Amino acid sequence: MRGKLSILSAATLLWVCDDAAAIDDGPRGYQLVPEGTNAITVIGLFQEGNQSFGPGTALSGADIDIDIGLVQYTRSFNIAGNLGALFVVLPAGKVSGTLHTAVGDLEGESSGIGDLIVGGVVGLYGSPALPKAEWAAYDPGLSIGLLGKVYAPTGAFSGDKIINLGADRWVGQIGLPMSYYFGTSMLDPELATLELAPSVTFFSDSGDTSQDPILTLEGHVTRNLGSRFWASLDGLYVYGGETSTNGISNGDTQESLALGGTLGVNVTPSFSMKFSYGEFVYHNTDGLDGRSFRVVSNFVF
Repeated sequence: MRGKLSILSAATLLWVCDDAAAIDDGPRGYQLVPEGTNAITVIGLFQEGNQSFGPGTALSGADIDIDIGLVQYTRSFNIAGNLGALFVVLPAGKVSGTLHTAVGDLEGESSGIGDLIVGGVVGLYGSPALPKAEWAAYDPGLSIGLLGKVYAPTGAFSGDKIINLGADRWVGQIGLPMSYYFGTSMLDPELATLELAPSVTFFSDSGDTSQDPILTLEGHVTRNLGSRFWASLDGLYVYGGETSTNGISNGDTQESLALGGTLGVNVTPSFSMKFSYGEFVYHNTDGLDGRSFRVVSNFVF
């Protein structure tokens, strides 16, 4: 039982900032874990499309490649009987690409450290803080949490570049991740989940440019395939983010829909991996476009 418990713990990190398209957290990103769980997560993100790394940055007529690595530390804890977690994420890597304009193509590249991400999540309903033995036997049902996330403008940025790794602005996100568990316990080898995570992202001004909030609705249907594997169908809807320059609207509201899939693997009792692919299947003129692949390695202790 001790080995089995550790294997399932590795697959159920409470919060993972996968950042494919820099706007979704991925399947099983808010699943319950025993209180006191620590996790180190390393993420590789490989993306091509019309967006830079920071949230809300869709560049119409651009072809941009992103090769980013992220390192995250997460700590779960008991807060008034509910499960909570704090996390910090440091990205680093390179973005490069071409912006197609009426006067010709403009090429750009930016590399180095990205914007630091910090935040937390706390359970509001059906998310008790439990020691390992009680967590293993818990019949979860519906779980609802409150998410808060901040991107600090610490990344590489130059006003002379058309493409930047850093965003040169503060970004905040508030979300309400919800999961419904179909299974008898957290260790059920046939455990399935239905996950919805609505969120709103806010932006500070950058120079003369301001941006309206962006609404995202992230959804996943996941299922265990025995004790070592699980799979997920993923979806993401994005709306909003119209920008204004000197108070004049640019008429560039974004609307996009992405679909994808994920395979999770429990490699050892304390180490798991996740492989995800996603692609935007619909977008308006100013919406997000492109595809991404990410590899997530998670070590729990």
